[in-house]
Amino acid sequence: MVYFVLVEPAVPENVGAAARALKTMGFANLRLVNPCEYRDGKAKWVAHASAEVLEQAKVFSSLKDAVADIDFVIASSAKTRSVKGDHHPAEDLAEIIHSKPESIHSVAIVFGREESGLTNDEMQLCHISTFIPMATTYPSLNLSQAVMLYAYLLSNRPSASAQKHDVGEAKFKALTRRLKVLLSDTKIASNPNIHSRIFERVALLGDNDINLMLSVITALEENNK
Repeated sequence: MVYFVLVEPAVPENVGAAARALKTMGFANLRLVNPCEYRDGKAKWVAHASAEVLEQAKVFSSLKDAVADIDFVIASSAKTRSVKGDHHPAEDLAEIIHSKPESIHSVAIVFGREESGLTNDEMQLCHISTFIPMATTYPSLNLSQAVMLYAYLLSNRPSASAQKHDVGEAKFKALTRRLKVLLSDTKIASNPNIHSRIFERVALLGDNDINLMLSVITALEENNK
């Protein structure tokens, strides 16, 4: 299941246009963090036949809460950020997701504020950072335009809800959780740059490598008992 998360959108028309973009590409899961008014007026008018996407949108007080139940979280950022070592073009996103169909149940694409984007702390909540290549750096894409492009790029991805998964924690989420515990008593944990870099690279693993890493971690955990 793919979720689109807008962090503190300030322009009602952008929220309405984003809802319309999602519906046209076959998506319906919209999450909003501290949004402007989006149920009536300008947002509803721009949504045009996509009002149900607005009405069913879930609202959260923080990005941390909005993605707490998501297995794989992807940031959309127009600029390279120091908190992420890699900045992946959006057209690579489908391949990254497709590489782990049995390891993730849910994916979230996160979009920042119209004026300032995502904070560094919010970027840290995302597994990878992505961007839409542009011919010029200014003007940047409008929020709803960015949502439309990501929705289009992912529109051919099979719905996670239609895939068969084991009940319980997704393998990728289990891997990152257990790896954090394993590294907690090492020098790596005290070096945020290396620590963050490791998990960025782990986020690019496919199903086979995720299973391999889980086997290694299990062996290490048993050895440390």
